[in-house]
Amino acid sequence: MFWSRSIRRRPAAATVLALLALVATVVSVLAPLLLRAVEQANLDATIRDAGLGGTSIAASAEIPDHQLNEAEGAVIATTASASDARRWLPGVVVAESSASASYVVPDQRPQQTSSVQLAGLATDCRKAGLSDGHCPSGADEVLAAAGSDVATGTRLRVTVQSVPEQVLTLRVVGTYDPDSHVGRIAAGAGKLFGSGGDGDPDLVMSLGGFEELALEGNVWSVTTLAPGLRLDEVPAVVEDVRATNDATLTTTGADSAVSVQQRIDVLVDRVADGNDAATVIVAVAALQAIVLAWFAQGVAAGRIGQARAAEWGLTRLRGLPARRRLVTVLAEPVIATVVGAAVGSVVGFALAAACAPLLLGADAPAVEPFRAPVLAALAASLLGSLVALVVASARAARVPLVDLLRRVTEPRTLSRTGAVVQAVAVIASVVGIAAVVTQPRISGPGVALLAPTLVAVLLAVVALRVGVAVVRRRAVRPAGSLTELLVVRRIARTPSVLTTAVVVVMGVALAVSSSQTAVLAVRLADDRAAAVLGAAAVLDVEVGAGRSFVGSVRDADPDGRSAMAVETTTSGSGVGRLVALDSMRLAAVSAWDPAWGGRDVAALERSLRPAGHSPLRITGERLSITLADVGAPDGTAAQTLQTADQDDVDLVAVVQAADGWHHVDLGGVRAGTLTSAAGAVPCSAGCRLVWLGLETHDSESTPYGLSATVTAIDVDGRAVSSSWLDPDRWRDRIGENSLPSGGPSATIGAHADGLRVSWLDPTGQGSPSIAPWDSPEPLPAVVGKGTALQPFAGVRDGALGIGLNGESLVLRVVGRAPALPRVLGDGALVDLSTAGRVTDPRGAGSTHEVWVAPGATARVTAALRTHGITVTGHRTLADAERRAERAAPVLGALVGLPVAGAALALTLVVVAGVGVIGARTRREDARVLRTAGFGRRALRRSLLLENFLPAAAATVVGAIAGTAATLLTAARLPLRAQALPPMGVPVGPVTVLVVTVSVLVVAFAVSVLVARSGARPTRDGGAR
Repeated sequence: MFWSRSIRRRPAAATVLALLALVATVVSVLAPLLLRAVEQANLDATIRDAGLGGTSIAASAEIPDHQLNEAEGAVIATTASASDARRWLPGVVVAESSASASYVVPDQRPQQTSSVQLAGLATDCRKAGLSDGHCPSGADEVLAAAGSDVATGTRLRVTVQSVPEQVLTLRVVGTYDPDSHVGRIAAGAGKLFGSGGDGDPDLVMSLGGFEELALEGNVWSVTTLAPGLRLDEVPAVVEDVRATNDATLTTTGADSAVSVQQRIDVLVDRVADGNDAATVIVAVAALQAIVLAWFAQGVAAGRIGQARAAEWGLTRLRGLPARRRLVTVLAEPVIATVVGAAVGSVVGFALAAACAPLLLGADAPAVEPFRAPVLAALAASLLGSLVALVVASARAARVPLVDLLRRVTEPRTLSRTGAVVQAVAVIASVVGIAAVVTQPRISGPGVALLAPTLVAVLLAVVALRVGVAVVRRRAVRPAGSLTELLVVRRIARTPSVLTTAVVVVMGVALAVSSSQTAVLAVRLADDRAAAVLGAAAVLDVEVGAGRSFVGSVRDADPDGRSAMAVETTTSGSGVGRLVALDSMRLAAVSAWDPAWGGRDVAALERSLRPAGHSPLRITGERLSITLADVGAPDGTAAQTLQTADQDDVDLVAVVQAADGWHHVDLGGVRAGTLTSAAGAVPCSAGCRLVWLGLETHDSESTPYGLSATVTAIDVDGRAVSSSWLDPDRWRDRIGENSLPSGGPSATIGAHADGLRVSWLDPTGQGSPSIAPWDSPEPLPAVVGKGTALQPFAGVRDGALGIGLNGESLVLRVVGRAPALPRVLGDGALVDLSTAGRVTDPRGAGSTHEVWVAPGATARVTAALRTHGITVTGHRTLADAERRAERAAPVLGALVGLPVAGAALALTLVVVAGVGVIGARTRREDARVLRTAGFGRRALRRSLLLENFLPAAAATVVGAIAGTAATLLTAARLPLRAQALPPMGVPVGPVTVLVVTVSVLVVAFAVSVLVARSGARPTRDGGAR
């Protein structure tokens, strides 16, 4: 056929079109294939991280008197809808006693008591990881958890804390694995799905044995998501969860008061949020790449049309019918495009399969090439390519015959249609960029606002018009050299070569923007991991009895550059999320960037550790305080408050030793010397006096007031300095008082004989007290930018928070920070040493951690051990960063890399293809110039510059467009949760430079090859 002869005679055009169709198809299928893999990987990771509690449905019912079977049937019926083996593991039914049980662990010295519960397992016990022995059958046979130091064959005397108390003799007939799926449920269903709590793994018997003992408790039916759940099955899982919840409203469920505990809906929401973010990020790159592919194919088809215009014009001169002319024009390019698309689909599938493990790791899910979105992308790519061919070829097929006779197939001026198209493109780009700038976040509809393409089109069109104007003006002036003459006149005569530069601008802009987005997504994930964890390594620790946490860590790291003591309380919200750290070591140890706090570390330390008086220190074991003038409160308070009965209130001193605060009760308030009991003051190594006040033991909580003059303070019979009684060294202590007014208070005044104090307690339940000025109160705190505060009336910048002991405490907000260590934008940061002087550091409300600098973990761990601190857990920033980089938004940004790479390859194919398509014209020009006496080197240089200069200028403009697009859209893409920590500068110059230089190098190589081909002489001395 004629088209096959044409391809054999001139294969260049067909080859270029086939290559462009191939790359365009690869661009089209890569995004949906890799996006699906990202979404499946996100589902797999979320299920893995959720654990058993987050992936199970647990139905429970209380066991009525001797009616275990009825409750068992009710819970099994409730979870019956979640039984499809493709989505759910087989259900586990277990009964658990509500009363705890205890037994003495045999052969343990010193003697240890284990606190457990009794469980009855209906499921085959071998599924619980039966290690040895056999399954229990009677009421006196149980399985013990492996690792519980109870061997098979042991007889245990178990005390059940029921009413009345029961003592059972149970024989251990085997051990089960408490870490297996069934074993974890049997080891403590209530701990997993109920009220929680601590305790050793349950002793497990058969369900029949449990029923025989007639124990009170609950029966559970637990069904868990099966491994390898597919995304397509998630809607069915949601329906199963809904049906399970509805089953509690049936007659059976209501009669047994069945309740359902599950967090699968939370898991599904988390997966959906991550996948939606990944979809938006991938779509931004993919849609722009597809638009670029269609435009590039149109440009190449237009260049082919200009080269073939004379040939196609002959069909009109010969009077061929319109149908025949249409076939002549379109048959060859359509066939080449279809063949390229077919090959491109195979290459795209293979490339996606190769990229998935590189982007998602070795456990990446397999690509799914035959899903509807992939097939739709293939069809859209092919259809768009064919439309681009038809549109681009139509203009060349209608070149006026007079122009063909003049051998002018390319217009030298912009047509009216072209001017309108370019004007519309500029206006649309400006409007689109304005819309991107004004919307706070790019979501589904916002994907249409393709910022890199919009910026690229705007800059490219403007640069194109400016370039054409400059070249034409320069062409009418005398040339400075032969090369300038040839290059300028050639571009002025055929300005369409600059249209190829528009493709380069768009391709480079997309490559720069996508690579910047990927790098930024990884950096933001690493930054968030560093901000949340806090340091290169975090050690969970337990502090030995009698040890100072801060002092021990400082002793373990005397130079202060490797370890930092930290206490955290992050289970609450707002100022209930507290991080107390040794701020003097923050800069040296923490991975937190001070820029995230909005101030340098030195300023932060000064605000958290304000200067104060020296502490009042006590060294001894007995404290005596002498009072005089004990009576009614001073001032007008005597008129509103009853004078305390001296038998109802005690004078209390609180001292701080290395291991925390200690209350020293000095007895009822009376005139004279009040002395503590022997050994009540644990200050042989020295203590700090924290506060001095009253405590009432009046059962009726009667409001009271009392005043006294402190005339002397003695420690072990030795009087302290008289400066202790200076009123300027004392202040009213707020303490745990959460009332903005009307709470316990004290007033301090001077007296000739000592320190005059008037204590008032309108509540009758507090501890009015005074404290030395060695510690600031309220406690200085820097709070996160998004922290909700409850102001404390009467105190400037005061807010109600919590202390290290979990009790309420007034904080003074000394600043707000965009992101704080561990709590980010919702919580408070305080200095640990300062907090330990205002609130008891020994409370159970916080956890102890040691943050460690890079490379110091082993040394610090050993040093902590020698100073009485035991390491119980270890977390590293490297692990946190790896997990953060597996988040769906980050993976979605990484998918943009191969998509943008394919789009960039498409751009370079266009540059090379246009050069190949125009090779025949260049050879004719070169032959004429060589006949006129021009040298081969000059011709080659002119051809090189003619091809390279537009591409190089377009590359620079594209890099600028991609950078500008990144600046516009980075903060609006869903790359991270809650936009924390602050993004900083989103553009990395190294990434822009690498992409730009790479494209310039490849474009130069392509231009060299085209120049050598065009300047090569023929055998007869011309150019061929």
